[in-house]
Amino acid sequence: MPLVPLAIALAVGIAIAPLLAGATAWVSWLGASAIAFAGIVTRRLAPAGMAVVGAVIALGALRATPAPHAPDHIARLPLPIQAGVTGRITATPLPAPGRVRLVVDVEQIDDERRSGRLQLIAYGEGRNDTASVVPAGELSVGQRVRVPARLQQPVGFRNPGGFDYAARLARDGIHVTGSARVEDLVVLDAPAPPWHVEIRRHAVEAIDRALPPASSALLAGLLLGERRALPGEIDEGFRRAGVYHVLAVSGFNVAIVASAVFLLARLIGFGRRVAAGAAAVVVIGFGAVVGPQASVLRAVVMALLVLAALLLDRDAAVLNSLAAAALVILAVRPSDLLEPGFQLSFAATGGIVLAPHPRNVVLGALTVSAAAQAAVLPITLTHFNQVSLVALVANLAAVPLAAVATVVGLAGAALAFVWDAAAQLAFDAVWPALIALRVVVALAAAVPGALVYAPSPPASAVVTYASALLLAVIAWRMRPAHPGAARLTFAAGGITLVVSIALAAWPLLRPADGWLRVAVLDVGQGDALVIEGPSGGALVVDAGPGGAGRLDTGERVVAPYLWWRGWLRVTATVVTHDHADHAGGMAAVRARFPGAEAWTAVDLATPRELGGAVITGLSPDVRAANRDRAHANERAQVLRVDYGATTFLLASDIPGGVERALAVSGTPLGATVLKVAHHGARDSSTAPFLAAVNPAIAAISVGARNPYRHPDPDVLARLDAAGARVLRTDRDGALLFETDGRVLTVTTWASHARERWCVDPEAMC
Repeated sequence: MPLVPLAIALAVGIAIAPLLAGATAWVSWLGASAIAFAGIVTRRLAPAGMAVVGAVIALGALRATPAPHAPDHIARLPLPIQAGVTGRITATPLPAPGRVRLVVDVEQIDDERRSGRLQLIAYGEGRNDTASVVPAGELSVGQRVRVPARLQQPVGFRNPGGFDYAARLARDGIHVTGSARVEDLVVLDAPAPPWHVEIRRHAVEAIDRALPPASSALLAGLLLGERRALPGEIDEGFRRAGVYHVLAVSGFNVAIVASAVFLLARLIGFGRRVAAGAAAVVVIGFGAVVGPQASVLRAVVMALLVLAALLLDRDAAVLNSLAAAALVILAVRPSDLLEPGFQLSFAATGGIVLAPHPRNVVLGALTVSAAAQAAVLPITLTHFNQVSLVALVANLAAVPLAAVATVVGLAGAALAFVWDAAAQLAFDAVWPALIALRVVVALAAAVPGALVYAPSPPASAVVTYASALLLAVIAWRMRPAHPGAARLTFAAGGITLVVSIALAAWPLLRPADGWLRVAVLDVGQGDALVIEGPSGGALVVDAGPGGAGRLDTGERVVAPYLWWRGWLRVTATVVTHDHADHAGGMAAVRARFPGAEAWTAVDLATPRELGGAVITGLSPDVRAANRDRAHANERAQVLRVDYGATTFLLASDIPGGVERALAVSGTPLGATVLKVAHHGARDSSTAPFLAAVNPAIAAISVGARNPYRHPDPDVLARLDAAGARVLRTDRDGALLFETDGRVLTVTTWASHARERWCVDPEAMC
């Protein structure tokens, strides 16, 4: 297996690339290459082999180091700007209600030649009143388009434990995003779509015509990985049941295609080599149609190596083929190493290949499923904070049904190009298998506790877990020849596994340290805060935007932060008022942390304790009597959090009139940290209110480039006049406050900068 250490070395080099300067990597590569050459010449192969591995590590670091932008790259423009964009659509447009996502290779900006890749969100449904303007649904790969757009740098949410959208775009070579209107988009030329795009479109349309919507969406997912039309409840069911992998085209699908073509060619009378060559051509075409996902590329490369072994009358080494696939993918797209799809595909395949499997059919199926689940466990926890407890059993029924549906469905999709009646028969035959698959998945997903959420494991836990699995495999393979050594190795693996579990469980078991923590999370134009009591307990105050058709920050930001901090249960939640930018994400939080109390203004009228901190609701009698949603800001719940000499005042979205009423009501308002009201809107942070609060720090939760132009310059001026240090989530990311009651530490997550404040004059900072 000579390629295995090289694949591992390349992956290590890519992973450590951010730690190596370009010059260091070049020197390392030259030095290792010289040592390897000298070792080969002098026939000292062991040092030469180690030097080759070192050279590949350095090569991986060099390959993963981003090249500087070209002088005409769009990232060098003075962003944000409004400009005319001319370019060619380079990826399949992704439609959504009221908008379509386009990836455009830029040719010109305002008639000036430019380069670079742009992600463009075009809003609206389009119109078709001229020959050059098309509806959004008719946009396609290869079209050259022109559109006036607003261009800006991509900005994602910057929070601990959260997904970095800007970094994800950068890995795809996208450093600028834009927004435009579909009706303003003009198609300059529309060549016929590439053959693979046309085949995919025709196959999806044939499936849509032949089957009901839910079943057609499911079959498109099984055959082509096309999941956009899959109903939400079915999508969630596959996740809860732990069988979502059947909707990701991988080795299973490629093996079916290759085997079918090979057997058909043999039945016709062709020899093995001709049959293998035909299968290789079809496999390459299938990979092009499905798309360049890491799981597809891995399966295609491995299939081609197996077919090449048939052509050359050689045995195929599966692990060597897996390593070859990794080398090819990482050499072309080194950023794939960080993608969940790449990690899941290679881990699952490696686990299945390395694990021992009994010959009994049922036990063999169980061990295959168990090996795959064990291999991907740390990856699913790291990226998704979840694991299915029913996956092992659910796969026993779901995988065979998915296999039947895939085989018959592929036959139907192929026949649709030549014989509609025969294709319809195949699709009619596949429908019962699809129904049975949905029933199996629904039953598995309905099991109480089918899906559990857990914190992401630390790197030390992942390393020790992988070591434990590797020791177990080594012990099993040593067992026949060296039973004593195998027992010792297996025992070492068991001890390592216990250490891994302890490291992973530590965030859940660590004792409270006596520090109050308040996190103002970056959720864009909205509010979401997490308060952790000094001796335990967590309170979520608002959860940012959410709801139908919107990105749910309760699911994407608040829940991952809580898991990152090691919380599986939340003491309580508070929704300060019923506006979507505060309340929208709370349903997702409550669904993932069941059992939390819902504290209302009535509950907070009396101070509540949270692990030694005191939470008090401030509700002066002068609040507006209106109960309609338009006046929700006037009824927004204000909270004061006290611990020692440190106080936080969370002002929600109260307008200036309520601020002034609070200031004259005699309510104690003095605070170390003020969460500024209404995202810094013009009528917030009034002078009387700031005089009563006298904050040392003002935290503004606000979205980058928000249409309201928050925070207002006059508000910033008033905060500055009050002597407050202003922190903003649009610039600083999540704002993390920690205090023992005497000393306050502030961390801005975007820059990881830390500041210490002495709240108690007698404290040592």
